[in-house]
Amino acid sequence: MFTWICPKCGREVLPAYSECPHCQKLPAGSETVPPESPPAQHAPPAAAQAAPEAGKRAGLPGWLLSVLFALSFVVVLGVGFYVYQALQTRKQPPPAAPAFEPPTLPTTAAVKAHPIAAQIEITGLRLTEDSKQRAFVQFVVVNHSAAEIGDLAANVNLKGVTARGEQQPVGTFSFKIPLLGPYESKDLKASVDTKLRVYELPDWQFLRADFQITSP
Repeated sequence: MFTWICPKCGREVLPAYSECPHCQKLPAGSETVPPESPPAQHAPPAAAQAAPEAGKRAGLPGWLLSVLFALSFVVVLGVGFYVYQALQTRKQPPPAAPAFEPPTLPTTAAVKAHPIAAQIEITGLRLTEDSKQRAFVQFVVVNHSAAEIGDLAANVNLKGVTARGEQQPVGTFSFKIPLLGPYESKDLKASVDTKLRVYELPDWQFLRADFQITSP
């Protein structure tokens, strides 16, 4: 159903009325102001400002963010340095095994300390092996003096001469001669104390004999 709005009071009036029945009931001289629509509700300024402030409170302070960033950078550098050191350690070759050092033998000066050592020579070294694979050496002892030597005994160090001229010990043996006359030489044979087989020992031309007289 259609209605019309009274221009005085602002109320709806049925089309059957030519004049507003509400205004006719009012006393003469009174005017009715049409009701005003309620003002639109706006958010209070405090509520509007609360949202940015709440957002600011939710975040971290700038100085705290700087400290956290610096700590993170230091941690990353530390981890990287540790990984680098670990890789470098793996790349390093293992330590080499210590070189073999032959046992210390008497020096030439100590060997020739005996008064008659300068007059004795050991030569003609030849290596052999028996059926039990024991090494033997055949050699010649020469007396280069005009004196008779009795009860001659000595310990002999066999050395092998390398291509560089170095001498390496390969075995030891001992001998004893009851009597060695002036300018006399004697052929002897003795067992060799060695860990090598005869075919592993140097040939005669690469053998040297350093001896130490123990008697007389």
